[in-house]
Amino acid sequence: MDAQQLLQLLQATLDANPNTRLQAELHLAQASRSSETALGLARLATDQQVEVPWRQAASFALKKYVKEYWSPFFASFKGPEATSPEIKEQVRQILYGGLTDPIRKIRLACANIVSLVAQPDWPEDWPTLLDQLLALVRSPSIDAVEGGMRALNDFVSITLTEDQLLPVAQDMLPTLLAILGAPETYGPSTRARVVLIFRQCVMTLFTVKDEHPAAVKAAVGQILPVWLNAFKQLLSSDPAAEMQAAGSCECFAVRTAVIQALEVVLNSFPSTLKATLPDYLAIASAHLEALLPVYEAACLSSSSDFSLPSASTGEEDSDVSTDLGTLVASIIDFVAQAGRRKAVRAVLTDGRGPSATLVEFCLKAIDFAKMTTDDEENWASDPNAFVADEDDEMLTAYNVRSAALDLVIAFVETLGDSAYRALQAAFERTARRAEQQKAAGDEDWWKGYDSALAVVGAVAEDLIEHVQECQEEAKSPAFALEPVFQGVVMTYLTANDVPFLQGRAFVFASQFSELLPTQLAKQYLDAAISVLDSADASVPVKVSAVRALTNFFRHLKENVDPSQAATALAKLLPLLPETSENTLVLVLDAIQSLLRVGGPSIDAATCSALIRIVLQTWFEKPEDPLLGSSISDIFAALSACASPVVESALLNEALPALVSTMAEGRSDPNSIRAAAALDICSRIFSRFPTPLPPRSFERVAAVLFDLLATTEDRDVTQTGLDVVTTVIRKDVSQLLEWRSSSGESGLDLVLAVVARLLEPSESESGGLFVGDLVIHLVRKAGTAIGPVLPGLLRAFVTRLATAETAMFSQSLILPFAYLLHQQPDTVLSLLENLTVPGPAGQPPQPALAVLLSHWCDYANDFQGYWNQKVFSVAMAQLYSLAAERPALQQVQVKGDMLLTEANTNKIMTRARARANPDQFPPIPFPAKALKLLLHDAQTAAQTSGGEKGVPDDAVSDDEDDEWADEGAEFTAGNEKDLDFLSDMLAGGGLSKYMTSDDDEDDDVDEQDLHDDPIWQLDLHEHLKSFFRHAYETDRTSFRQLAETYLNEEEKGVLTHLLQSA
Repeated sequence: MDAQQLLQLLQATLDANPNTRLQAELHLAQASRSSETALGLARLATDQQVEVPWRQAASFALKKYVKEYWSPFFASFKGPEATSPEIKEQVRQILYGGLTDPIRKIRLACANIVSLVAQPDWPEDWPTLLDQLLALVRSPSIDAVEGGMRALNDFVSITLTEDQLLPVAQDMLPTLLAILGAPETYGPSTRARVVLIFRQCVMTLFTVKDEHPAAVKAAVGQILPVWLNAFKQLLSSDPAAEMQAAGSCECFAVRTAVIQALEVVLNSFPSTLKATLPDYLAIASAHLEALLPVYEAACLSSSSDFSLPSASTGEEDSDVSTDLGTLVASIIDFVAQAGRRKAVRAVLTDGRGPSATLVEFCLKAIDFAKMTTDDEENWASDPNAFVADEDDEMLTAYNVRSAALDLVIAFVETLGDSAYRALQAAFERTARRAEQQKAAGDEDWWKGYDSALAVVGAVAEDLIEHVQECQEEAKSPAFALEPVFQGVVMTYLTANDVPFLQGRAFVFASQFSELLPTQLAKQYLDAAISVLDSADASVPVKVSAVRALTNFFRHLKENVDPSQAATALAKLLPLLPETSENTLVLVLDAIQSLLRVGGPSIDAATCSALIRIVLQTWFEKPEDPLLGSSISDIFAALSACASPVVESALLNEALPALVSTMAEGRSDPNSIRAAAALDICSRIFSRFPTPLPPRSFERVAAVLFDLLATTEDRDVTQTGLDVVTTVIRKDVSQLLEWRSSSGESGLDLVLAVVARLLEPSESESGGLFVGDLVIHLVRKAGTAIGPVLPGLLRAFVTRLATAETAMFSQSLILPFAYLLHQQPDTVLSLLENLTVPGPAGQPPQPALAVLLSHWCDYANDFQGYWNQKVFSVAMAQLYSLAAERPALQQVQVKGDMLLTEANTNKIMTRARARANPDQFPPIPFPAKALKLLLHDAQTAAQTSGGEKGVPDDAVSDDEDDEWADEGAEFTAGNEKDLDFLSDMLAGGGLSKYMTSDDDEDDDVDEQDLHDDPIWQLDLHEHLKSFFRHAYETDRTSFRQLAETYLNEEEKGVLTHLLQSA
């Protein structure tokens, strides 16, 4: 099909007649099966005699063709055969010509397709591509330069081998640097594109630095200093003056790209910036100082009529930003990253406290965090927008305000007391300035107070901890909150004429409520409650009051009077039908927070009304996941209430309503309402007490088993199994005693579900939680499940033979591990006398070999604190049993990967992986068991205490160690490193990071596992004893296995385990 025929087809695809459009689309799809179509579309797209819209349509069609018919490389390839090499060569050259097209849209379209084609074709089929693109970049034609750079930008993102990467960077970057330094020839957009390509090269170098440290270090030393020097020169001028002189914001494009590139360099190769980082910090400060008046006039002032000049070009470049806000946010982000580095510590602090520079940065953070006029207008009338933009948990857009808050957070996390003192000074200066503006009649005077409170509120958690520590030590905190409350919060809490500041006062008070005197905190709480139904309160104030209530109830907890909780609930409930989207979720979150405190004291009528209104709210939009999550949280909070009134309402009102909705799944397997109702039901049972309320399971059992028996939805299956597992763990007798209308027991139906999910035809995702269910069934109903246990284990190991994923394998292996610990002889006898069908085309396999090979293959991927202990204890037991059971010694499993020239110190591309698949020589199971148990011993040591010699407040700097070899602490023969390892193995590690003080949000009550002996077992000590005993008794030829099969690293770990035992 020639170009003219294709043009007619493309025109017909946009015809007003739907039949004509459909026919044209079908003909175009049929034509795409011919390689000639690619050639026709390429010619059409680059034909300057054709109107631009049809050239764009041809480009779009060609891009679609490339993805579907060019090469099997693409996941969307339809085939059956790829485009012929002869046609490909012609299309590539036509597209290359299109990179110089005078129409920018066509250049960009061709560049996009060139980069797409390059993925499968370069370098083998298009070896000249790089040289061709560099030739364009060096061309005197501005069009050719831009087209070549757009293609280059995507080109450097293609996965490069180590042989290609460095020559590409060394050939390309000098040419690009020359363009960057020629503003009289090239426009800001083109020069910004140069910086984007440089940034991508830095990112690519960083990804391969571990594989090729010497080569990358040499390249970085050669390339980065020249570019960093150029960046410093580019940033030396005043950005506001440059904008004014140019009469356009387009000049911001280069600065934004440079700042963002500097941040990438800082995070990738920080040592290259170590000496000059203070200079760049000063440049950033000067930029913020110069841009603040422009930002205030354009974005903050309600009285200013100044507007930013538009970019001089009429065409958008999605990758190059000329936006003032983006430039400011990028500078602030860079300062936040730089502020964490030791290289600028002396700039930000003077040894005794904050420097003037740090105070100025905090002041600039407050200034730039002010509410913009656009925000003010949108938030005043749209509560959902106000919630989405201001709520930390719902923040959807990153902007100048959020960047400013993050800057202060970074200072506080890194500099501690100095940051607090700087923030105090900045707050006081802002307050004085606000009062001066107020006295002068400036209508925006309140914005300084609002942003100052927002900035301090952003570090509330850290500041509260700081104040509490100072109280314990009887010293004054670095930031004094009392003057803020007395001088600002108390003053503006009732200021109806400045609603945003009034609302901010409520939120601020709630953020620090746990530091307030109890009586004062209750007064603030009453004030927030009274606003909810006030006719005088505006939207921002009411929304802020709801946010404040959430914080008050979270922080005050038992200090809240039940009457306050009841009053707040009575005023929040009527808001549910009146709100939507983000605001509705905010109200629901406030109710959930309230229930944690006041739930046990609410009366029957209020509880019934709450359940009814919340379910009505949910029924209106069951497909909304955010809304469903919040409503589930409310029911979980109700379930956790120690109240007979609440329990009765849940059993007699909530569960029947939910079961009725779940029943819709019987006739409509895809019912969203049924799935959502099941989710809520699962949350209710997860927070019910142990044992469960009497007859609670019987209210949901029938419909639950119906859904599990018929659903194809994996999420519904998982949630249903969660409910059953929770019932087993909390009150298994309710499951065992329940009977269906046809007389089947709950246990029978559970086993039927398990059997269905273990069918080879079923997806592995559906059976991920079967093992968890069965393990708890064994733990809680061992006698009842005894007669069917052998058959169940046979089904598990049979399915394990064809399992392909670690998670599914863990689910199937876990019951064996637990039972091997409890009944080793019984389980091993079963496995030793059983064979199972192998994967398609393979002979039957011994069940014991299937279990042990899958266990060993995936052992290091197993997850779960209790699960991992079960696996380790059982593995140690199996090793010990191998001395008397030859079958265990005879099983061969995968050993360590065989290192070859093909897979050592090379990036494994897809082609290399196919040509050189990894090899794992087989070793006896007992040898593999030792390897895995040594790994478990290391992990147990790391999670049992703190590492010695590493201060808790250490700040990672990475300025001198980006080339350091990782894992050196395990190198055998290095005594210093082994001493450190010995310290870890003797106790210490990461346990302080593995626990949380806030367990009240956990969905599943883990107490039944906490009481299990394996949970309470000190695994580190257990494994030390195991290795000591195995060594002393030479159990299962321990010493020979260790000498033969352990590598040097493992031998070093073993030595220190034995020495510390």
